[in-house]
Parts: sequence; structure tokens; C-alpha cells
Amino acid sequence: MQTIILLFFSILVFGFLVYYVFHVIEIPILRFHDSEFSAKIISETRKLTNRYFPTIWCFNQHLMLFLLMFRENRAKRFPYDQIEHLEMKDGGTTGLAWSGIQSVNHKDKTPIIVVFHTISGDEQDVKGTVSHIRKTYNWIVVVCIRRGHGNLPLTKPIINTMGSTSDLKEQLDHIRKKFPNKPLFGVGISAGSGLLARYLGESGKKSLFRAAVAVSPAYDIEKAFHRVHPVYSKIMGQRMINYFLKRHYDSFSKVKGTEELLRVKTLGEFQDKLHSVSGFKDKETYYKNSNPILVADQIQTPLLVLNAADDPICVNQNVLENLHWLESLKNTIHVHTKRGSHIAFFEGFTAKSWSDQLIGEYFQTVLKLI
Repeated sequence: MQTIILLFFSILVFGFLVYYVFHVIEIPILRFHDSEFSAKIISETRKLTNRYFPTIWCFNQHLMLFLLMFRENRAKRFPYDQIEHLEMKDGGTTGLAWSGIQSVNHKDKTPIIVVFHTISGDEQDVKGTVSHIRKTYNWIVVVCIRRGHGNLPLTKPIINTMGSTSDLKEQLDHIRKKFPNKPLFGVGISAGSGLLARYLGESGKKSLFRAAVAVSPAYDIEKAFHRVHPVYSKIMGQRMINYFLKRHYDSFSKVKGTEELLRVKTLGEFQDKLHSVSGFKDKETYYKNSNPILVADQIQTPLLVLNAADDPICVNQNVLENLHWLESLKNTIHVHTKRGSHIAFFEGFTAKSWSDQLIGEYFQTVLKLI
């Protein structure tokens, strides 16, 4: 009997390993406009052409998300050197969380990596990316904290889950004045990639970034938020209510439309009704001024875009609908993996972040070329 059980177990293990080798391990699919710049980036950035080995005990998209959230909740807070509060022109408050500025040589060309956090996050929910860049490259990192997020005071009852490019431009002007000689690189994580893409599209050739990376973007947010996996959509919808409205209820209680927002059930519904607390007259105006897809084809900055086909939040349909312009946008490389879930992209037995390693390698390659 024991022999039969052992044989059965061995067959299961062998079958699992065969499945992992042939259906999980992969070389990412790259889509790009053929150019000398893109060719050099691809040839010199190993992560783009090497095999991606998703964590063998955690390659399911839901397990990856669970592990990501578990780690974020259990990990110690990242010790930023300084958190600045910035007053915007309209009286609102945003923030900048700095790491690596305690001993800065203002004359050298050490880059500054500007990071944009997730939809209901702050400087702590991108601490894995920040920590990797600091430990591996010793570059300066600054996280742009959007109004209403983290521990920032809400000095004006206006929030936008996707962020505001007018706020971002003020933040970037502040960064540029502080470090006028250092090259800037941008990293957008999830919703942060939407803000980054919107800025890059609006700015065109005037963008302050030398290069940028967008991790798990949703593209057309008017469609994408209605495609989120139903379970996550309900969870995130309630998260939006608790994080923004209930936490800042004193500020929003007298704003028309707040009570209606408090009754929504999904993330898509929340986004469709967000205009009432975002300073826009209606849904159409909100999306016209916030949706990154409307200006994405105007991006001039070299850009690396990363999506996983099994992403349950920014689903694969969003990617497939936008390949036509992704493949034709100059100096843009789209990296498409089968596994990775939403912004997780765990690799190896210890579940390290493959995407964080790719971000660092990409910028390191760009630095050699500029």
C-alpha cells in the first residue's frame, strides 16, 4: 500500500514539474517599434530575453496577489529620509517621500527614480520597488504621493484615484529645482502607471523624464475598471469608500455626490461617479481629463510597459485592444508575460520581484545610451 501511495505521489510531482517546465517557465513576448534604440535596449537588458521562472509554489494569479498583500501588511515600514508636504496652487496638499538624499553629490549624474504608487496606496505600498533600487543601484528615489493618500492632510475636498497631472507637474517642478542636474526616470505601479502615461502623453517632447516604466497599466480606464474580476471589484470598491470617503468624511460630507458614492458596490461604479469629488462637472469631463488612453499615442519618452496575461485586475483584454498603438509607438517596448498576476511578478523559490529587477536593468541600460 505504501509503495502504491509513493508511486502515485511521485507521478503527481512529476506531472506538476512537467507542467511547470512546459507551461509556466517562459521567455516574455516583446512587442516594439523596430529602431536602433529598442534593439540596443533589448540586447543589453538580460531580463527581456532570459526565461522568467515564476515562483514554483505560487504561480497562480490569485496566490500571487494574496502573497503580495500578505507581505505588504507584514513587512516593516520603509524608512524614508524625508517626507515633504507640498501646497498646490489650488490649496490642495501632495507629498514627496525621499530616499537617498542624506549625502547627495549635486554635481554628479546619479539618476532620480520618481515612483507613482497604486490606486489607494502611498509611499509604503511601493517600498519593495524603492528598497530594491536603493540597495542594488544606490540611486535617489522619490515617491509622488497624491492628494488624499497616505497621511497627507486633505486641505481641499478634491481627490482623484488616478491622480492629477497638474499636481504632478508641480511636484516635478519642485524635484527639478531641488536637483536641476540629475536625470529623471519614472516608474508607475498599477494606477500610478495611468498617471505616468497621462503625463507623458500630455507633455510629449517636453516630458522631464529620460525614460519610464509602466507596470500593470489598465490603458482605457473607462472600460478597464468595469472588467476587474468581480470579487476584486467589490473588494476594491469598498476599499475606495473606506480609504477616501469615510477617512475624509468631514471634508466630503457637504460635497454633492458624496452620499451616492458611498452606496456604490464595485470599483467601476466608483470611478464612474468619482467626478463629484474630483472637481469635474460630469463623468465625461472626468474621463476626458484623466483617462491615459486618450493621449497615449502622443508619448515621446522611451517607455517600457509590462503586463501579465493572467492579471485579474487589469485584465488581458485591455492589453489586446491596445497592441495596435503599442507596437507602433517609437522607443516603446511592451513586455507580455503569461504569469505575474497584478504587479506581483514573483520569481524563484523565495518569490523575489522579477519586475523590480527588470525596472533596474532597463534604466541601467538607458543610462548607458543617453
